[in-house]
Amino acid sequence: MKTTGFRSFVLYILLFAFLGGLVYFLASLVLNGADWVAQPYNGHIYAEDATLSAGTITDRDGMILASTEDGARTYAESESVRRSLLHTVGDSSGYIGTSVQATHRSQLIGWNLFTGLNDTIFSGLGTDIRLTIDADANAAAYDAFGGHDGAAFIYNYETGEVLVKISAPTYDPMNVPEDLSENEEYEGVFVDHTLSSSYTPGSIFKLVTAAAAMETLPDWSTRTYTCEESYAIGDSQVTCLDYHGELTLEQALGHSCNIYFAKLALDIGAEALQEKAEEMGFGESFQFDSITTYASQIDLSDASDLELAWSSVGQAEVMANPYHMALLMGAIANGGTTPEPYLMGGGTGTEYTLTDSTTAAALHEMMRNNVVNYYGDSMFGGYTVCAKTGTAELDDQNPNCWIVGFSDDPDAPYAFAVCVQEGDSGLYTAGQVIAAALNALT
Repeated sequence: MKTTGFRSFVLYILLFAFLGGLVYFLASLVLNGADWVAQPYNGHIYAEDATLSAGTITDRDGMILASTEDGARTYAESESVRRSLLHTVGDSSGYIGTSVQATHRSQLIGWNLFTGLNDTIFSGLGTDIRLTIDADANAAAYDAFGGHDGAAFIYNYETGEVLVKISAPTYDPMNVPEDLSENEEYEGVFVDHTLSSSYTPGSIFKLVTAAAAMETLPDWSTRTYTCEESYAIGDSQVTCLDYHGELTLEQALGHSCNIYFAKLALDIGAEALQEKAEEMGFGESFQFDSITTYASQIDLSDASDLELAWSSVGQAEVMANPYHMALLMGAIANGGTTPEPYLMGGGTGTEYTLTDSTTAAALHEMMRNNVVNYYGDSMFGGYTVCAKTGTAELDDQNPNCWIVGFSDDPDAPYAFAVCVQEGDSGLYTAGQVIAAALNALT
């Protein structure tokens, strides 16, 4: 009897182990099945050259961006379109892990839990993907980069639809360079710099400093400081590109005066500036489709007066992510809140609140003043643009050139952020990129 009882006990253990393993396998199949079948060694969906065989991807107007023909993956007819959308559409081998071909490959290859990859009447349904992207606008913006590296992101701040998304360096997926892995020109080419990188922001960060002043200093709108091209702090100094004299905050933002904002930051204080920067998204990662973005950074916890002054104008240790900067512009345009951008479907319905409505309205007005009285409406092709430029100085290389802002036109609610590496200035280097994109969206 003891032997029979022991054997029964062992059988029960084996049965529970089997059932537990079966449950684990089925759960893993549900959660990870799509990833398993999409591995590069699966000969059902990859050719011998590791080319993905999948459904068609089109832009908002139906332009084919990627498709499979005779077992080979082909891309858009225009080389500029192919290069501009490499990080959005993806490469054939799946190295760009944030692209549509990587993140939605199970849909593109026709995988489903019940029939797998079997060719049934159901397996071909839903394998094609239509993006919100405007391919022509991406090509125009990419050409305006003029061979520079950087990132550009434009989306509809009312609906969340993404219209332009460019990362460089890039390459032509129809003519993959043989030295892609060795040539320094392609360093970081598999990284989507709109989502997964950050850059020194320069003067676009003055919008955050201005916002902190609005919530900290009761007389912010009338408070003046005098710019005499340099301002001594301890044994060093903050410098400006010009002698501006006495300025209000609105005038200082238009002139992009370093001295004004340095003095302003010292009156605001490191704690208040840090708090406002965090409220506006610094230090926070955001979502884009299934991707968690790289966080913009600022840390003023132990900042000296000199470090605080330079941080207030977007130098020192401040870093900004282009996607985050575009979200912040959408929030300013939209009264403080913006929908999460999306490339396909109808979006997640998620909204981000990055400032209060009163501060958003004041920044909105001052950014419009920048364009009317300092930049000029003419370069934006008839759009009612509100913007701030930035030229971030770097050691031993030309500056990062930024422009961030939004269109104030009811029929074109577009928010944008552009960063061009090693350019000349925010207005003329990054400005021509956004101008080209907006003109193509007309």
